[in-house]
Amino acid sequence: MYLKSRVKVLLAERDMSQKDLAEKTGLTTRLISEIVNNKVKMYPKEAMEKIMVALEVKDVGELFTTVEEADDK
Repeated sequence: MYLKSRVKVLLAERDMSQKDLAEKTGLTTRLISEIVNNKVKMYPKEAMEKIMVALEVKDVGELFTTVEEADDK
C-alpha cells in the first residue's frame, strides 16, 4: 500500500495553480510539482504543514489517499 498525494485535486477544487500554492506557502514550485506528481519519497513535515494552512485543510489525511500499487510509470 502506498500514499498518493491529493494536492492536485485540492488545488482544482480551490481553483488554484501550483504557482499560486508556491507563492502562498513560500515553497518552491519544484517542490510543489514533485508533491503533486508523487515524485517525492519523503514528504517534508514543514512543507506539508504550510500546504495544509494554504489549502485550509484541517486533517493531514485530506492530503493523501492510499493506493495498492505505486504508479511510478
